[in-house]
Amino acid sequence: MADLQWLKLSTNFFDNNKIKLLESENDGDTLIRIWIQLLTIAMKCNYQGKLSITEDKPMTIIEISKIMGKSKKKIEKTLNIFQELQMIVIEDKFYKIKNWSKYQSVDRLEEIRLQNCKRQQKYREKKRSEIGKNNVTVTKDNIEEEIKKRNKIEQEGDENRSGFRKFEF
Repeated sequence: MADLQWLKLSTNFFDNNKIKLLESENDGDTLIRIWIQLLTIAMKCNYQGKLSITEDKPMTIIEISKIMGKSKKKIEKTLNIFQELQMIVIEDKFYKIKNWSKYQSVDRLEEIRLQNCKRQQKYREKKRSEIGKNNVTVTKDNIEEEIKKRNKIEQEGDENRSGFRKFEF
């Protein structure tokens, strides 16, 4: 999987009704900052929007609070708000950013994957052609050597049969 190093936020990010609802809360700025921080954590995890320590180990509220430097109570309250607004879902015990692809340039990721695939394909073709050239050269050399050997044997055979040496003028 590609290493994600960017976050895609639309210029109308703050026009989104859910973001407006978060802003209207007493600590709305903090909620929005936590949301963006969760997006970046999900990017670092790189498991399709899942918040995880490893591919198989979900990130807990305590771990999220330690990473963000917020109290467990604050993170728990915030995650509940995000769940109510359906910004986060729980999937197989993982907190997961809903609509993860919306925050990624999926088309750009696909473009990178295709470029890597093409680059690898060119590399393999180049290796095959190099191997093919080497085989052709070796084969040509072998054929030329074989022809020389046969000519020599034929010449020696002619000498042996007649008892005379063949002279060329």
